[in-house]
Amino acid sequence: MANATKTLAQFRIVPAEDGLSAQLHIEDETGATLELKATREQLDVIADEIDTMLTSTEEADEV
Repeated sequence: MANATKTLAQFRIVPAEDGLSAQLHIEDETGATLELKATREQLDVIADEIDTMLTSTEEADEV
């Protein structure tokens, strides 16, 4: 049986000292956390995807 989708409770990005990566801290409503290291390139892809989603939903709200 597949797990139900959990709700995001908290999200933080902590840049690495070298400026080439960052630590992502993701926490769900149960308090479970996931920590991931992401490169600048990966963060750029995440930012682009979020921007695309926000733009498309903003356009839908304006209609």
